[in-house]
Amino acid sequence: MDSYLCWASTTDHDDEMNLDRDLTMASERIDFILGETLKMNNSDTAQDLPSLSYSSPVDSLSTIQATAKKMVVGFEDDLNSIKERLYEDSAKLQIIPIVGMGGIGKTTLARRAYEDSILSQYFDTHAWITVSQEYQRKEILSGLLKSLKNEQSNGSQAELAKRVYQNLMGRRYLIVIDDMWSTEAWDGLKMTFPDDGSGSRILLTTRLLDVASYAGCSDTLVHQMNFITEDQSWELLQERVFGQQSCPPQLVEVGKKIAKNCGGLPLTIVVVAGLLISAENVKREEVWENISDNISSREPTIALQCSKILCFSYDRLPLRLKPCFLYIAAFPEDFEIDVSKLLRLWVAEGFLKPNDGFKCLEDVGESYLEDLVKRSLLLVSKKRRDGKLKAIGIHDMLREICITKAEEDGFLHRHVSSKTDSGTEFIENPCRRLTIQNTEGDKEWEVLDSSVRSILLFSHTNSLSKLHVRSRHICIFDTPGISGSNFSDTISTFHNLRLFPSRPTISNFNDAQVKASDLSRRPSFILLPL
Repeated sequence: MDSYLCWASTTDHDDEMNLDRDLTMASERIDFILGETLKMNNSDTAQDLPSLSYSSPVDSLSTIQATAKKMVVGFEDDLNSIKERLYEDSAKLQIIPIVGMGGIGKTTLARRAYEDSILSQYFDTHAWITVSQEYQRKEILSGLLKSLKNEQSNGSQAELAKRVYQNLMGRRYLIVIDDMWSTEAWDGLKMTFPDDGSGSRILLTTRLLDVASYAGCSDTLVHQMNFITEDQSWELLQERVFGQQSCPPQLVEVGKKIAKNCGGLPLTIVVVAGLLISAENVKREEVWENISDNISSREPTIALQCSKILCFSYDRLPLRLKPCFLYIAAFPEDFEIDVSKLLRLWVAEGFLKPNDGFKCLEDVGESYLEDLVKRSLLLVSKKRRDGKLKAIGIHDMLREICITKAEEDGFLHRHVSSKTDSGTEFIENPCRRLTIQNTEGDKEWEVLDSSVRSILLFSHTNSLSKLHVRSRHICIFDTPGISGSNFSDTISTFHNLRLFPSRPTISNFNDAQVKASDLSRRPSFILLPL
């Protein structure tokens, strides 16, 4: 559908021009909705359709969306309110902030509106970007341009911002900015979105009311997400555990008690449902009673109770799954984790043991992943054509618990490097595993502790960095972006080396026990035999 385009600033129009523009857009909107209504009325199943239907999810979704897709109980009024604001008659660019605590359903609500079939046709173009706490403007702009044009985008920040602006200019667009954490992040993005009278909308989710108010301006109504009721909590728990089947009568009373103790937070309800589903017999009353006893609410705040429930879910994990789950703490926030890479890391770490039911360790790893997904501890973001997992993610609240447990148990040490100076950073790491997350600039690190066995590096920059390692017992060396010349003098002594990336400069590894011909075996990693 062609959009009505207004190239001049709306502030320069006289009243007659404004009226003409508004009438044109209103007429256009009415014609479109009437057309959709006629289509539904002519359908054989028209009487079974809601007034606004939903499109099926696409294959590549955010890490939150895939698992949260079913969490719609209690969101009906919120969804209708957001749709009304998206369809508002105003031709001016509208910012619609959604505010609420983590796990309350902000992303789910935004995704349901974003995937609505009528909305997707009403707007000329649309895109979804996730900002998160570790905000990188260039990365966000590149992702936004890729989402709009479906192509890889390179260039400076200024070039990317200009290309995004040009791509949106003159078009009615819908942009979702998920997980905004600071006013500075909004200041770095807002000039990228043209306000040319096309009736565009920006849907923004955040946990912080001041960020929402700042982005939406003083005259914008902030949409505040509330906890769902006890009845809605029970309905959601039943839906997640039993699907379309009814709950056995003997479990209703204890089930309602469990739902009440989840504090009205959808995420905790989904996690508890995952606990119940993972039990050998989900309909055993003893299983429900045990969970109810362990999450009985005596905490002074909702946040503490929710944290207790999520920690309880981790504590109930089988021993074989705990290291696999804690390993997720090594990855950056909102990172889309490639399953094939994760499985290779698990194999190299020795987490996976042979099983009579599976032919290889990767099959064992896939079964572990599916178990963690079933327990609602990990989220599916992409699937392959054969139905197997391609990429996974984790909710922010669960990630924080994962990090806390990993550090408390001495399982992993996280070093987040965000300074812009070029001096050497010394890392004293008492843990076996070290993950380095570099957010900006060229860096040089020196790992002082000799007990390190695994090093993983994640960098937002394309520039090469330097890493000096004193340990001679390295097993895993996943460090893309590190020049081979920076550790070629020591890699020949890594007798326990099991996995390292093939993309860095390998030509300097002349003394290492690795043949150049081995590089063709795996495009991204080399996994040596045990």
